[in-house]
Amino acid sequence: MPIPLRVALTAAAGLGAAGSGGYYFLTKTNKQASEPIQTKVEPKHYDWRPFQLLSREEIDSRIRSGQFVSKLEIDRVKAVYTNQLPSNDPVEDNYSINTFQQGLIAGVYDGHIGPHCSRLIKKQLPIYIARELNKNPNTPLSEQEKEEAISKAFSDLDQDIQQRFYDLFPKNLKRTTEKDIRAAIARQPDQKATQAIIDEAINGSCALTVYVKDGVVYSANTGDSRVVIVSQDEQGNWKGRRLVEEESPANPSWRAHMMKQHPPEESDVLIMRNRIFGLIAVGGSFGDIMYKAPVEYQMKVLPYIPYDSYKTFARYHHRIVAHYRTPPYLESKPLTSRHQLQKGDKFIILGTDGLWDELSWDDVRSSRGDQKAAEIMSTWRYKGESNPATHLIREALLYDAVYKNLRVKEPVEDEQLELSKRLTRKPSRSYRDDITIVVIELDDPSSNSESCPANVGPVHAAEEVDVNVPRLVDPSKLNQSWFSGWIWSRL
Repeated sequence: MPIPLRVALTAAAGLGAAGSGGYYFLTKTNKQASEPIQTKVEPKHYDWRPFQLLSREEIDSRIRSGQFVSKLEIDRVKAVYTNQLPSNDPVEDNYSINTFQQGLIAGVYDGHIGPHCSRLIKKQLPIYIARELNKNPNTPLSEQEKEEAISKAFSDLDQDIQQRFYDLFPKNLKRTTEKDIRAAIARQPDQKATQAIIDEAINGSCALTVYVKDGVVYSANTGDSRVVIVSQDEQGNWKGRRLVEEESPANPSWRAHMMKQHPPEESDVLIMRNRIFGLIAVGGSFGDIMYKAPVEYQMKVLPYIPYDSYKTFARYHHRIVAHYRTPPYLESKPLTSRHQLQKGDKFIILGTDGLWDELSWDDVRSSRGDQKAAEIMSTWRYKGESNPATHLIREALLYDAVYKNLRVKEPVEDEQLELSKRLTRKPSRSYRDDITIVVIELDDPSSNSESCPANVGPVHAAEEVDVNVPRLVDPSKLNQSWFSGWIWSRL
């Protein structure tokens, strides 16, 4: 497959920049590392990476800066606690907490390449879900139908994100040139909105949502975020159990599913190093149109979009093009489940993969992280943090791995030292991901705990979803699109 000139030149430039950047990193950081840092503990292992030693007050301020609580009147829900610890700048994670007809819709959205897609689905996915749940207001849905409605909402939203992108360009690309693509963008009446449509399709985001209604938890997961139900049995034992699996090439069952979607001759290049084409580590997402577009768009449109958007994936676009035969390679249709709340169910934890990387850093797909989260939650009311989402962040950063990048696993001996490392090393993204957590505290009739502790952060009111907000794309026009019929018939 011939590679467009812009793709090839950008790839070459990226390799050159990477080489010079690597030299700068080595010389610069080694110089910084030679400057002694005063600490109370002599490190057991040589660790040259520079950091700033923070005071306990500074650590607390940073960890608590994103915390808040949402109070709402929902059956079996006592309160919803949220916190976010950024790593990327700007942060690429997002979250949402909404009510809908005496039910709770909550989600976490793990963006990548940029924040634009996760920002969009934070606003739109709760609306799409509520709209599907309310499609026939006079006919109650069964539990199975509710699960299917949520799944359809995921697929519809991603279809609309893509369709808005395709609608910017000529439908017949056989004789389309770079000049035609640029002209198609230039004649759009609202250039700011046009840029947003492009960025929302180019950026990607995983999505994990729960809908809690009438004692049932409906979970839907696209990508590698995770939802865990935390319970305590009559003997006092705490247990964490994943409610729905992850869509990840590292997940053997999902990997097998992905392989079945494409011809056997693609098997050697489809998943390498537990990544699609050796590049992206998730098996499902919104946006990420460079893994979904028809071949014609991949070759004749994507290289010629505005460069500020193209450069976000330009450094590896040539590697996608080299193997691109039978798209789509990603989809937004989620894995779903439903759970009837039981006596002893205490919390529902929604976390982006930044949390689970910390709790099972040696094997990110391991269920040990689920159980460790439950054990951490069992100590919430006794360890000083009023907001359980903040408690999870703090304990996850301290969990049994002082020297993660050295692959040495040891208990933390100096919490101030370790948290200073985790919070101040730069570039932060090299040492940890954005962490976003939503903790739903369940109203357990057998519990006598206070309804909501003090000092949990600002109190926010959860917004009721408005189902009258129109879809991003008029559904009547979707049937007129050649693209919709082509791509969605494959899914």
